[in-house]
Amino acid sequence: MVLRSDNYYRALAENAVRQAGIDEPPVSTSLVASRLGVPVIEMPLPPWFSAALIYEDGMPAVLLNSAREPHIQVAGLGHVLGHLLVVIDDAAVGYPKAEFTNHHAADLIADELETPGYMVADQAQKWFNDYRYLARLFGVSEKRMLEKMNALGIIKNRGVMWDY
Repeated sequence: MVLRSDNYYRALAENAVRQAGIDEPPVSTSLVASRLGVPVIEMPLPPWFSAALIYEDGMPAVLLNSAREPHIQVAGLGHVLGHLLVVIDDAAVGYPKAEFTNHHAADLIADELETPGYMVADQAQKWFNDYRYLARLFGVSEKRMLEKMNALGIIKNRGVMWDY
């Protein structure tokens, strides 16, 4: 098994977003799935269930709980797509993979699919680092946007970094 960095997994997500032709927020994870050729099957399921990667005629499909809140659906779809992108990228991994154990990578990819770092940085410059506006633009909570901007170094513990 090859060890990969967090940046490697973020790059997988960035490439998927760019290949889907998404240039502006919000990022549609459903469109990313569609561009990958992965059908998303939505149906009401028990409340403890969010999303799963299933196989339909030997090909991957995503089962998504339509009864969950939209942000849970987006996160679940992103996580499952994260697992799938890891499998697609690694030629040593057989398909279908019996079990997915790298949830950290799937979570990184899901985060990057929803709020791609390059896109957040670009929009932050356009909108003067207004995290409230950016949160609405990307369809995430203000707290989540602040965390993303902090992780990107756009916002520091003492305030905003003005580099222009």
